[in-house]
Amino acid sequence: MDIRIHKTRTSIYNAFFTLREKKELEKITIKELTEIAKISKQTFYLHYKDIYDLSEQIEKKLIDELMESLTYKSDILAHIKETTIELFNNATSKGKLFKTIFSGSRVNILVSALEANIKQLIYNEHPELRTDLKTNIYITMLVQGCYFAYQQYSSIDQKRVAQILGEISDSITAYYTGS
Repeated sequence: MDIRIHKTRTSIYNAFFTLREKKELEKITIKELTEIAKISKQTFYLHYKDIYDLSEQIEKKLIDELMESLTYKSDILAHIKETTIELFNNATSKGKLFKTIFSGSRVNILVSALEANIKQLIYNEHPELRTDLKTNIYITMLVQGCYFAYQQYSSIDQKRVAQILGEISDSITAYYTGS
């Protein structure tokens, strides 16, 4: 990538993050973002359609990085506990960045994307499960339930909460698999 493009995008990302720390996505204007980034509106529009396109690209990049960091991408069903703990630990290692980007109206973006990505990893290995209602409910419960439980209790002890969620995921998996 051209160094000028990289510098411009870095400046836009930093300005966006600064604004997202203070404001909901819907209240951020291109004018204020470009002023902070010290670029013209034309430059912004060379890279992004609008503020939502920018947000979506940043969100996708963060989610892709999170999914890429998984150890057991090829057999996630056999490693639910480890994957659950790993997802939470990797997301919390990004700290304020994740909390800021996926806040306000964007909260559900993260959990929905995680569910879709995890399902895709499973379906890549087991295409026959794509239409299996029990499997789909199982994955939805794990991802959505763990995410919202983590959100509610993470202020207590993030690592301990992730560990407990991993153990609960294992229990739900035992029910799902019948073992």
